[in-house]
Parts: sequence; C-alpha cells; structure tokens
Amino acid sequence: MLCQNCHQKAANVHFTQIINNSKIDIYLCEECANKISHVEFVSPFGFNDLISGLFGYQVKQEAPETLKCKNCGMEYEEFLKTSRVGCAQCYHAFEEKLDPIIKRLHGNAEHRGKVPVRVSSKISTTNEIAKLKQLLNECIKKEEYEEAAKIRDRIKALEVGE
Repeated sequence: MLCQNCHQKAANVHFTQIINNSKIDIYLCEECANKISHVEFVSPFGFNDLISGLFGYQVKQEAPETLKCKNCGMEYEEFLKTSRVGCAQCYHAFEEKLDPIIKRLHGNAEHRGKVPVRVSSKISTTNEIAKLKQLLNECIKKEEYEEAAKIRDRIKALEVGE
C-alpha cells in the first residue's frame, strides 16, 4: 500500500483517528508521518527488543571487548542492531552471549533435529547404551560391583538386540 499523503513510498505507519464517532484510517510512510505528527517513528526492532518484549530477558548490550567474527568480520553490536548473524561462524564467535538466549528460547542450545521413524529405535538404543556405560563407570568408581554387573548385563543384552 502506498502512502496516502505523498503517493510514492510504501506506507508503514497506520494512524487511526476517531472524530465525531466516525473512524478514519490513515496510512503513511515514515517521512510523512514524522512531518505530520512531529513524532519520530523508528520501525526496525532489534533482537534485544524482541527478547525483552517476549520473555522479559534483557541482553546486555555492553561487551567488555568488541566481539568480532573472524570469518565475516561482523561485530556483536551489529548483531544486536540487526538481529541477524553474518555467517555460520558468527554462532561460534558470539557463543558466550548467544547460548543463554538460545537456551531460554528453545530449551537447549544444541540442535537435535528430527529422527526418521525407521531409525529412531536404533538411535534410542544407542543413546541408552551410552547412558548405561556412563552409569557403569560411575558404579565402578564407587565400587558398587553388584550394580555394575547388572548394568553390564543390560548393556550386553541391548548390544545383542541391535
């Protein structure tokens, strides 16, 4: 939709006026809206605005040292303004700052992805074996040999069942 005042630029500000119980909608571009209302309209919202608005979580905008991606040269401050990373390496460069945000949004900072049905049982068995091996090592360290023997037998049964 074009600005109803200049008829040249895209309208991205919407005014609604109610005069004598009749509603008037006016669609303007930012420049015309600034001229008419004497109020400055800033349309782009940054990542910090999004996170603080949705979750009440403030991202610290001060970095003790300038964080910069070695691959694309993007700085952390630029990410805060644009809410977009420059390349895949930015996630590693800004990891210290991004991990808490990503964990809060998604519940985990590590991508797990979906697993096809035909391989899901094999993967779950592999994960269970890994957990049991870790538990086995803990039991051996604690010198709980009877429990360790039970876990060892469970691991063998799972490995044969694969």
